[in-house]
Amino acid sequence: ENKSLNELATRIFDCENNSICISYIEKWLVSQIADNLANTTYKVKRIDAAIQRIYITPQISVNELSSIACLSKKQFERLFHSFVGINPKEYTRIVRFQKALAQMQHQAGKEINQAQIAYASGYADQSHFIREFKKFCGYTPVSLLKVSNPYSDLFTNPV
Repeated sequence: ENKSLNELATRIFDCENNSICISYIEKWLVSQIADNLANTTYKVKRIDAAIQRIYITPQISVNELSSIACLSKKQFERLFHSFVGINPKEYTRIVRFQKALAQMQHQAGKEINQAQIAYASGYADQSHFIREFKKFCGYTPVSLLKVSNPYSDLFTNPV
């Protein structure tokens, strides 16, 4: 139960002047908003630090990310999902895919080295890269280059 809310109720109950009651309520609401905002800002900073780390080290594990955020794995996953809209594992997969697309775009017109792109993008190996790539776009990396023109930077640059 909220102690400050109980105190507010007592103050309102004991108050004889409506203006003073309204003042008590306003002060209580402002304090609640300020507390909530400070708590949210702190949480956002934790998630932002994890997101920045994902871009630097896309092969990072959720356990390592939760450690960076100073949260348990479960708390981190719940908080990440509430702010980002997807779980951290899925977000990491998207970042790796974006990095791979960017690498391929920079090598457009040249023969691509899939193993090198896989490693640079944070995939465990070439087969993992090809499998994940196909899940995202329905094509293997080589097949995509054969059927499409160079892609827009909208798909390869992080927002």
